[in-house]
Amino acid sequence: MTFFKLQTPRDMLEKATREYARLCDSLEIDNVFNYFVTAYHISDYIKKTSAVDQSILNKFLDDPDIKMSRDLCDKGKHMTLTHRPDPKTKIINGAWGTAPWGLAPWGGGESWSLLTNDQEINIKQLSKTVLEKWTTFFQNNGL
Repeated sequence: MTFFKLQTPRDMLEKATREYARLCDSLEIDNVFNYFVTAYHISDYIKKTSAVDQSILNKFLDDPDIKMSRDLCDKGKHMTLTHRPDPKTKIINGAWGTAPWGLAPWGGGESWSLLTNDQEINIKQLSKTVLEKWTTFFQNNGL
């Protein structure tokens, strides 16, 4: 048994699902960091267990949303990316009078975006999309 009791790719997908729920409940740095680190490292458990052929996993990891997830994971762990474009984040506070109309949730809260490759991607939406893609990957590959 492993130290953390996370033994299978399914264990990591379930952990990512819990981290996603926490992120949705409270969009704050610990939850964002934990979600993207967990979601991207599902691939390590697939590799380690040889759950699917490496070529199938590589094709999946080449998906643009999964690559953005990787970049957020790596930026969180290493602070700056040196071998790929270094993404930036933008946080807009939604308190009354602190953000332009329509850019942040009404009545408070924050909106987080990833700025990469001349795109602005909503962090909450990206996390949802990544989890959906992992879930579909598991379904399609019998995991």
